[in-house]
Amino acid sequence: MPIRLRCATLAIVIAAGAGAALAQTPPTSGTDDSITHPPPAARPSSQLQLTPEQKTAILTAVRRESAKTSPIHFVASVGAPVPPSIELYMLPDGVIAQVPEAKIVKYTMVQDQLVLVDPTTMRVVEVIPP
Repeated sequence: MPIRLRCATLAIVIAAGAGAALAQTPPTSGTDDSITHPPPAARPSSQLQLTPEQKTAILTAVRRESAKTSPIHFVASVGAPVPPSIELYMLPDGVIAQVPEAKIVKYTMVQDQLVLVDPTTMRVVEVIPP
């Protein structure tokens, strides 16, 4: 009798564990997309609005501190995804002092253009031509 009791107890424990594991599985219906794709208002860098003077100051400071150019080319346009193999760099401290709202972005140089990227979403937020 104890063997049957042990087997029954083991079966109940396994079934309960499987039920608990299924309860933790994210929904597959796609109804709660806010976890993987937060609304635009939740993305602070999508709010980045730079004046022409600020863009010029950023470009000048990055070029002065030997801008690092990416060997990988991609079409850099606002909202475009950035390939994961692209290395992103912090903006120079002088730029952050002049343009504090730019502290939330990183940059790379692609085909002589300065590309500002939101590192959390890996999307282009600004392209500053030469």
